[in-house]
Amino acid sequence: MNRSTYSVPVATTHNTYSYICGQFKQALARRVSTLSLTANENILSETARTLGQNRHYDRYLFNSQTTTGHHYAAEFNGMQIEHFPEVETLKTLATQAAQSMFNAEFVEFRVLSGVHCTLSVLAAVTVPGETVFSLAPGCGGHFATGPMVQTMGRRSQFLRLCEDGQIDLAGFDQQLQALGYRPSVVLLDHGLTTRAIAIKPLRDLLNRHGCHRTLIIYDASHTLGLIAGQAFDNPLDEGADILQGNTHKSLPGPHRALIVCRRADLARQIEQNLSGGLISSPNLPGLLQLFVTLVEMERYGRAYAQRMCSNARHLQTALSDLPGWRVHPTDTHLLLLEGTHSRNTAKQLNELGIRVNNKQLDGRECLRLGVQEITRLGITGEDLDTLAAVLRSVLSGKTSPADRLRLTQICQHLNQVHYSFDQEPHP
Repeated sequence: MNRSTYSVPVATTHNTYSYICGQFKQALARRVSTLSLTANENILSETARTLGQNRHYDRYLFNSQTTTGHHYAAEFNGMQIEHFPEVETLKTLATQAAQSMFNAEFVEFRVLSGVHCTLSVLAAVTVPGETVFSLAPGCGGHFATGPMVQTMGRRSQFLRLCEDGQIDLAGFDQQLQALGYRPSVVLLDHGLTTRAIAIKPLRDLLNRHGCHRTLIIYDASHTLGLIAGQAFDNPLDEGADILQGNTHKSLPGPHRALIVCRRADLARQIEQNLSGGLISSPNLPGLLQLFVTLVEMERYGRAYAQRMCSNARHLQTALSDLPGWRVHPTDTHLLLLEGTHSRNTAKQLNELGIRVNNKQLDGRECLRLGVQEITRLGITGEDLDTLAAVLRSVLSGKTSPADRLRLTQICQHLNQVHYSFDQEPHP
């Protein structure tokens, strides 16, 4: 739980409103001249943002059924509530968009975040005592998965990736032999995805061990937008049973999550589990933003995904010869720059106004950069070159005052959300 440790001037108690507004107004100049290269965030279109911020939709939205013969009356668990037919219309469009983009019939929108998504799916398809394999955190697996699995009363084990980013099948083969029984789930929760993980060899290995019923769950939090835009392999086509992920990385939606699958039995388990106690109202404002984003992605997703990957390759090439840094090849929107000074460099970049984060890959420090937000803001090749020059300056330890000026000039060009309904004429 939070406790207050930040020092605030005593005078604020006399005019709190003015103090708060002043603080944020003062910070705004920096915010609009700060460029985000974090791989775990994106930006909403103004269309999605405005719809979600509409005061008329600060309401509960239950998974309800319309009362027969009524247009605005609905029922949820015996309770009479208001129905929103316009929301149902938008939900239908979003469902059709998701079904088309992910080639899957069943779509679940109600999960509130990536961690809530994983919790909900594992609670639906496993029982206490069963074993769940996930990616080792050192290989890019999510830090929360192992503790979450154990807290739920399941057994957590980790599998690893090889240097080429593919599953260590030989090591996993030995783990399965030592386990002696069928694991319930293999969860691929990769947070450093620069290459697609081949699913079919994993499925073949499980089948050889008689683990035909072991579920493969692919968490595509980082690549969901690339899959939707057909710039990244769809894991469901390769043998995964469930595709899930949060919706604010390469998919440019709100901080929520999404689950899709092709099996009716799994869809029914997940739906019943959510309705049975893991969700009541799914936060209507964010849900509306997600619906708009999915419909936008159906229209603009291919061009957006291709440009993300193109921009990542552009930066990769521009930074590839930096002394002291190893730039990993990438097929996605994400760049990994391995270097012993990654942690301090991340501090310098954030202080300058380039938002980044650092990660560890098998104990080695690296910067993790993502181009999804600057791509959606329409960055040009010329500005990418300027950005690369600023990055080279910082990464080589030769930062100058000119870097801040060049960064501000780039940010001034990134003032409209592309690949969205914002571009279309409004009535």
